[in-house]
Amino acid sequence: MYQLFATIIAFLCIPILIRFKFKLSKTLLITALVLGMVSGIGIINLKDAFLSVITDKSSLSTILTVAMVTILSGLMKQYRILDKIVESMLIVINNKKVILMIIPAMIGMLIVPGGALLSAPFINNLGEEMGIKQSRRAAINLVFRHISMFILPYSTSLLIISGSMPQINIGQIILLNLIFVISMIIIGYFMFIRDIDFEKSIEDRKDIGKNIVNLIVHTSPIYVCVILNVLTGLPFYITLIGSIILVFLLGDKEDFFRHLIKSFNLNTVLIVIAVFIIKGIILRMDDLLQLFNTMFLGSDSVFSIMIVFFISSFFFGFITGNQTASLAILLPMVTMLNVSNETLYVYLYFSYCCAFLGYFFSPLHLCQAFTVQHMGVATKDLYKEYKYFPVYLVLVLMISFMILV
Repeated sequence: MYQLFATIIAFLCIPILIRFKFKLSKTLLITALVLGMVSGIGIINLKDAFLSVITDKSSLSTILTVAMVTILSGLMKQYRILDKIVESMLIVINNKKVILMIIPAMIGMLIVPGGALLSAPFINNLGEEMGIKQSRRAAINLVFRHISMFILPYSTSLLIISGSMPQINIGQIILLNLIFVISMIIIGYFMFIRDIDFEKSIEDRKDIGKNIVNLIVHTSPIYVCVILNVLTGLPFYITLIGSIILVFLLGDKEDFFRHLIKSFNLNTVLIVIAVFIIKGIILRMDDLLQLFNTMFLGSDSVFSIMIVFFISSFFFGFITGNQTASLAILLPMVTMLNVSNETLYVYLYFSYCCAFLGYFFSPLHLCQAFTVQHMGVATKDLYKEYKYFPVYLVLVLMISFMILV
C-alpha cells in the first residue's frame, strides 16, 4: 500500500507545479524525480529507470521519432503545406465539420509516435477560422485521432496482445472494439461537432480531380515515412528523413536549413523523456504491481472482476500515460484467469478499453501534452471541455461488458 500512496503523492506535484506556471516538461521531470525518491525502489532501480530511456531501444527510437516529427511538423507549417492540404480537402469534401473529424482520424492511422503534432496544426487553424474555442479544438483533435488504434491490426497495443497471447484472434478483438469506437465517434460528434456553425466553401468545385491530386501530393510527407517503414523495416526516425526531403521539394526552399533547426522542439522531446522515466519507475515498483495482482486473483464474481479490471486497467493507463504499458502489466494477470475462450475475449476487450480511458485522460498522455502545448490551452480547460464525455464512455463500456458476459 505504501507504493500506492507514494505514487498518489508524487502525482499531486503535477497540478501544483502547473499552477505555478512550470512548463509541462519540467513539471513531469520533477514528478519523475519525486516519484523515484518516495517509491522505495532503491538507488540502483532508480538509476536503471533513468538510464532505460537511452538503453531501451524502443524508448530511444520513440524519442528520436518525436524529435523528427517536431521538425517535420514545423517545416510543414512554415511552408504552408498544411494550409494547402486543408484548401484541397475543402474543395473535395466541402464540409468543414466532416473535415474536423477526418483530418485527425486520417493522421491517426499513421503509427508514428508524436503524431498529434501533425494533426493539431490542421485542427487549430481550421478551428480558428470557424470560431471554435481552443479547448474545443483540442478535444476534437484528441477524440478523433485515436479511432484507428482500436481497429488497425498493426497498432502498437493490438500487436502487444498478439505477441503476448498468440492464440488470440486479433480480428475478433477488433470486432469487439468496434462497439466502443463507434460509440466514441457518435458521442464525440454530438458533444464537440454537431453545434458548430459554419459556412460551406464557395470554392469552384469543378477542379475536384486536380484537388484530389494536390491532396495526394501535399499529404505525401505524412504517409511516405510509413510506406518506407513498411517496405524497408527502417525505424521511423530514419524514414522521416524522406518526409523532410519531400517538404524541401514541395516548399520554396528559402532558408530551409535555418527553419529545419528552428523547428526542433526541445520541450516536446523532454516531455517524452519524462514520461518514459516515470513509466520505468512504475514498472520497478514490485509492491504496487503485486497489489493489483492479488486483487485479480481474489475476484470471484463477474461484477467484482469487472471492477478490478476497470480500476487496474484505468490506473496503470493513467499513471503511465501509456496504454501499451498498462497492457504489458495486465496481460500476464489475464492469462492466470481460468475462463472460457469467449469470456477471455470479453475480458481483453474490456481491459483494452479501460487502459485506453486511463491513458486518454492522463496528464502524461503525450498526444494531450502535445495538443495542449500547440494550441496554448490549459489542461484544466480541456478537462472542463470534456464534461460528461468520460462518463458516457465508461457507461458504454460497462454496459457492453455486462451484455457480452
